[in-house]
Amino acid sequence: MPQPTLRQRKVFALIRVLAGLVAALYLGYVVVANLAAGLSFDGALRVSALIAVAGFGYAAWYLRELSAVAREERDAGKPG
Repeated sequence: MPQPTLRQRKVFALIRVLAGLVAALYLGYVVVANLAAGLSFDGALRVSALIAVAGFGYAAWYLRELSAVAREERDAGKPG
């Protein structure tokens, strides 16, 4: 099975970073809005907050992958 190209890896990582950030920011907004409305921080709200934190972690993990791809592109461009 052929390995994905650097461009394919970069696009894949970028999509994952953006998706993780969108999900985390949306769930973070939901948590903050519900807390501001006076709901208590238990049950579903706590789970939403944990998933938001997981979304930020997911985005950070793939940001590392995106950085590694950029490093490989930079190294491939150098005359060896």
